[in-house]
Formats: sequence, structure tokens, C-alpha cells
Amino acid sequence: MLIDQLQKAIKDIDRFAASATQIGPLKAAERIITELQYAGPAWSGQFGNSWQIEGPQGQAARGTGAAGQLQPVKFTQGPFTGRQAFSTAFRTALSTNKIVFTISNFSSHADEARDLKESVYIDPRISPIKPIERGERRSGIRGDLSVDGTGPNRRTAPLDWYATYLRGGGLDRAVKIEMDTELGRI
Repeated sequence: MLIDQLQKAIKDIDRFAASATQIGPLKAAERIITELQYAGPAWSGQFGNSWQIEGPQGQAARGTGAAGQLQPVKFTQGPFTGRQAFSTAFRTALSTNKIVFTISNFSSHADEARDLKESVYIDPRISPIKPIERGERRSGIRGDLSVDGTGPNRRTAPLDWYATYLRGGGLDRAVKIEMDTELGRI
């Protein structure tokens, strides 16, 4: 009887370790990408479908990079054991000072879409997926439109949407929600 309880406790600890160090952050990365997809510009869908997650052992989950409706980016979730989780956490975080999961966008115009770099004129013949605001561009930055709404340029996300998500608490909220959910699950 005591041995059965001890074995169950060891399995629970093993599952807890895996959830706390690997599955929770993985789910947070997936949530962050989903939120970035819907917060960001959706002219053709290509930028939103170009997000990716890179894992601690070089594995990656990538969007299609294709135009069209937004597709979720899901990481293949193997059954982590506590030993694997601790080994990965020790090797990446403690021994090499690496981030466990990395989120990035591989679109050729990712910096322009995130309002980090000035851009060139966008082809007005392409129909955007989200509702748009029209106007005349005041600068070379996507979404910086004139007040009167005239002109061919369009905005499908607010100016500085990416910086707002990162600095406004969206990133931290996504991590907290997924970590709390995963820890509550166990």
C-alpha cells in the first residue's frame, strides 16, 4: 500500500516537473502567437501565418507563411518526463543561459508589419482580411495615416500594435494564464 502511494507520488512529481518547466511555457508560446496573429496587420494573411516557435533542442513549429486565413501554430507536444524537463531546463537555462522557447516571424516584411522599420507603398489591389482604415500615408511607417482618411494606404492594425502588446502587458498576461492553467491542471 505504501509502495503504491510512493510510486503515485513519484509519477505526480514527474508530471508536475514536466508541466512546470516545458508544457506551460510551450502553451504560453502558442497563445502568444495566436494573440499576435489577431492583433497584427492582416493584409493578405501571409505575415500572420509566418510566426514560429523554436524549442530548447532546436525543434520548431512554423506557420505556413502563405496568404489566407490565419492558421494556428502548434508545437508537437511529446510526453515530457520530469527528468527530461529538468535536464532541458538545466542545460539551456542554467548552463548556457539560453531562452527555452523563442518566438519569431520569418516573413520578409516582418519589421515593417511590426512598425519597427519604414516601408514602401503597399499594393492596394490586394484585398485585406480585416476591416481597414484608409488614408494618405504621412510617413513610411505602416499604419501612419492622415486624419481625414483620404488616399490609397490602408491600416489593418493600430500603429505600434506590436510594441503595445509587448510593453502593455499582453505578453506577460499570456504567460501567466497558460502557466496558471497548466499548474492548475496537475
